[in-house]
Amino acid sequence: MELSKFEEFERKCSGELPDEIRKILKKAQGKEYCAIGFVTTDDFYGCYLTWDYSHDINKYYDWENGLEPDFLCQPLVDIVESCKDIDFCSPSDEKWEFAETLLAVLEKTVKQLPDEIFQENGFKRNGNLFFAAMSDGDYIEEMLDKSVKMFNSGETLEAYGMTR
Repeated sequence: MELSKFEEFERKCSGELPDEIRKILKKAQGKEYCAIGFVTTDDFYGCYLTWDYSHDINKYYDWENGLEPDFLCQPLVDIVESCKDIDFCSPSDEKWEFAETLLAVLEKTVKQLPDEIFQENGFKRNGNLFFAAMSDGDYIEEMLDKSVKMFNSGETLEAYGMTR
């Protein structure tokens, strides 16, 4: 999938994600770890942030700390609506390619987060695990597995008991 379709999403994410992560980490002060997830709907018509202080990201769907910032939702909906050739309600190579492109954009955005956001809230950058998944649907495990490896350093994965 063409990355150019995601330019507006990437621009908004790069501009506004740092403030959202700052808010999450501020609430997490005093904790050693904070896992932060981007969770989409199965048809990509929604995306929210969730976080928790445990090492068990497999239960992210039970976390009650959801933020639904507009910069994650509307630009993604606009992309989905422009992709008339993809059936977002069924698994397909095209839908997975869309998911992989979204993960690439989120990876870039996460890796560009300024170090001071973590430091000012008492965290090391590598003490926070980032991931993306679906709330339900076709590619829950695939997105989770791939994003964990894309978004995080080996040091972070080791701290969370995961491997590359």
